[in-house]
Amino acid sequence: MCQSKEFRRIRKSGHLTIPKSIREQLQITDGDVLMIMERPLGLLMKQIEEEHVFNESIVSNNGKVNIPIEIRRNLNINEETHFSVMLDEENSAVVLEIING
Repeated sequence: MCQSKEFRRIRKSGHLTIPKSIREQLQITDGDVLMIMERPLGLLMKQIEEEHVFNESIVSNNGKVNIPIEIRRNLNINEETHFSVMLDEENSAVVLEIING
Protein backbone atom coordinates (compact mmCIF):
# COMPACT_ATOMS: atom_id res chain seq x y z
CA MET A 1 0.00 0.00 0.00
CA CYS A 2 2.35 2.76 1.20
CA GLN A 3 5.78 3.45 -0.23
CA SER A 4 8.32 6.31 -0.28
CA LYS A 5 8.43 6.90 3.49
CA GLU A 6 10.04 10.17 4.63
CA PHE A 7 9.99 11.94 7.99
CA ARG A 8 8.67 15.45 8.71
CA ARG A 9 7.63 17.74 11.56
CA ILE A 10 4.76 20.20 11.60
CA ARG A 11 5.50 23.88 12.22
CA LYS A 12 3.84 25.85 15.01
CA SER A 13 1.65 27.53 12.36
CA GLY A 14 0.32 24.11 11.29
CA HIS A 15 2.31 23.95 8.05
CA LEU A 16 3.80 20.68 6.90
CA THR A 17 5.76 20.09 3.68
CA ILE A 18 4.87 17.11 1.50
CA PRO A 19 8.08 15.67 0.03
CA LYS A 20 8.69 16.58 -3.61
CA SER A 21 8.95 12.92 -4.67
CA ILE A 22 5.44 12.23 -3.34
CA ARG A 23 4.01 15.45 -4.87
CA GLU A 24 5.46 14.46 -8.25
CA GLN A 25 4.08 10.91 -8.12
CA LEU A 26 0.58 12.16 -7.20
CA GLN A 27 0.87 15.16 -9.56
CA ILE A 28 0.13 17.60 -6.72
CA THR A 29 1.00 21.17 -7.70
CA ASP A 30 0.65 24.74 -6.46
CA GLY A 31 -3.00 25.64 -5.86
CA ASP A 32 -4.32 22.07 -5.69
CA VAL A 33 -6.84 21.42 -2.91
CA LEU A 34 -6.28 18.47 -0.59
CA MET A 35 -8.99 16.92 1.57
CA ILE A 36 -7.56 16.15 5.02
CA MET A 37 -9.06 13.28 7.01
CA GLU A 38 -8.21 12.12 10.51
CA ARG A 39 -7.10 8.53 10.96
CA PRO A 40 -6.43 6.70 14.24
CA LEU A 41 -2.66 7.20 13.98
CA GLY A 42 -2.46 10.32 11.81
CA LEU A 43 -3.89 11.90 8.69
CA LEU A 44 -4.75 11.11 5.09
CA MET A 45 -4.60 13.85 2.44
CA LYS A 46 -6.16 13.35 -0.96
CA GLN A 47 -6.54 15.63 -3.98
CA ILE A 48 -10.11 16.78 -4.65
CA GLU A 49 -11.86 18.84 -7.30
CA GLU A 50 -15.49 19.09 -6.14
CA GLU A 51 -17.02 20.89 -3.15
CA HIS A 52 -17.26 18.83 0.02
CA VAL A 53 -17.74 19.00 3.76
CA PHE A 54 -14.27 17.81 4.82
CA ASN A 55 -11.36 19.91 6.02
CA GLU A 56 -9.17 21.07 3.18
CA SER A 57 -5.87 22.80 2.52
CA ILE A 58 -4.41 24.43 -0.58
CA VAL A 59 -0.92 23.29 -1.58
CA SER A 60 1.72 26.01 -1.96
CA ASN A 61 4.36 26.00 -4.71
CA ASN A 62 6.91 24.29 -2.44
CA GLY A 63 4.54 21.59 -1.18
CA LYS A 64 3.46 23.17 2.09
CA VAL A 65 -0.03 22.44 3.38
CA ASN A 66 -1.70 23.82 6.49
CA ILE A 67 -3.24 21.28 8.85
CA PRO A 68 -6.41 22.92 10.24
CA ILE A 69 -6.37 23.81 13.93
CA GLU A 70 -9.37 21.60 14.77
CA ILE A 71 -7.54 18.54 13.42
CA ARG A 72 -4.35 19.49 15.29
CA ARG A 73 -6.37 19.79 18.50
CA ASN A 74 -8.26 16.51 17.97
CA LEU A 75 -5.05 14.56 17.41
CA ASN A 76 -2.87 16.52 19.87
CA ILE A 77 -0.52 17.61 17.06
CA ASN A 78 2.03 20.35 17.78
CA GLU A 79 5.46 21.46 16.61
CA GLU A 80 7.05 18.57 18.53
CA THR A 81 5.00 15.98 16.61
CA HIS A 82 6.97 13.87 14.13
CA PHE A 83 5.34 12.17 11.15
CA SER A 84 6.30 9.57 8.64
CA VAL A 85 5.02 10.77 5.26
CA MET A 86 4.14 8.04 2.80
CA LEU A 87 2.62 7.68 -0.63
CA ASP A 88 -0.50 5.51 -0.87
CA GLU A 89 -0.53 4.76 -4.59
CA GLU A 90 -3.62 2.57 -4.39
CA ASN A 91 -5.73 5.49 -3.08
CA SER A 92 -3.70 8.30 -4.71
CA ALA A 93 -3.17 9.85 -1.30
CA VAL A 94 -0.54 11.13 1.11
CA VAL A 95 -0.50 9.31 4.47
CA LEU A 96 0.89 11.06 7.55
CA GLU A 97 1.49 8.68 10.41
CA ILE A 98 2.22 10.18 13.83
CA ILE A 99 5.47 8.84 15.24
CA ASN A 100 5.23 10.68 18.55
CA GLY A 101 3.23 13.60 19.88
